[in-house]
Amino acid sequence: MGVNPGQAELLRLGENAIYALPSEDIVVRVARSDTKDIEEKVAKELAVSRWLASQGFPAVRIRDDIPQPVRAEGRLVTFWEYVPPSPKDPDLTDLASLLRAFHELPEPDFAVAVLDPFPIMRRRLARADGVDPGHVEFLSDACDRTESAFRAIVEDKQGGLIHGDAHRGNLLAGDGQVLLIDYEAVAVGPRAWDLIPTATAVDRFGLPRTEYAEFCRIYGRDVTDWDGYETLRTVRELGMTTWLMQNAQSGKPAVEFALRMQSLREEDLGRRWHAL
Repeated sequence: MGVNPGQAELLRLGENAIYALPSEDIVVRVARSDTKDIEEKVAKELAVSRWLASQGFPAVRIRDDIPQPVRAEGRLVTFWEYVPPSPKDPDLTDLASLLRAFHELPEPDFAVAVLDPFPIMRRRLARADGVDPGHVEFLSDACDRTESAFRAIVEDKQGGLIHGDAHRGNLLAGDGQVLLIDYEAVAVGPRAWDLIPTATAVDRFGLPRTEYAEFCRIYGRDVTDWDGYETLRTVRELGMTTWLMQNAQSGKPAVEFALRMQSLREEDLGRRWHAL
């Protein structure tokens, strides 16, 4: 099947470049490279998508009528169903409901790696370009300081299948239901990891506490009451900051990266961040 890229629309630029081709009913995900670790991650994404479809879980599907992944100019490309924009954005109640259902799924019929965000953070730091070396050193040291406490939590075995990057940006409203998207971070680990983004959004992104309380009610847990919260929050914020660092050479990303670095250096947990 041929795909016409003429009307491609960039939706997101992060770990992947994501383009919509509405006329083809396709979304194209272009990975940063085709190295072995990226190849394994892409294979997992495709396997998770097919497995979620077999479970009848509301999640975006791959386009199995197109051979994939495709190698192109040193990158891996995958193809997904296009979901037209909805007049109503998904909210935190949708996220809470989907996470609760996701965490109740049976074990998949394929191996899933244990949650480990440190390798990708360290790869980002090793490849840092156009960023103050002092910031890179600080972030590297912060990873070293938190890793052992993080691993102790993960090795406690109190967990299961997790999405790995659970926030409203990874939901799509389509055809009467809300869909979960983006499976590259799916792992086995503490389910609290999927609750951390919403919990930290109260301090970092101005989420009203009433909305957070409703999220907790629907999911059935407030992760901020747990003794592992501080460690997981620190690791999650390091991941968010190293992710932003990849595009922080100029403009708004550079300004936001500087703000986040200042708040991390000063251990200011209440400093407001901005989503980009």
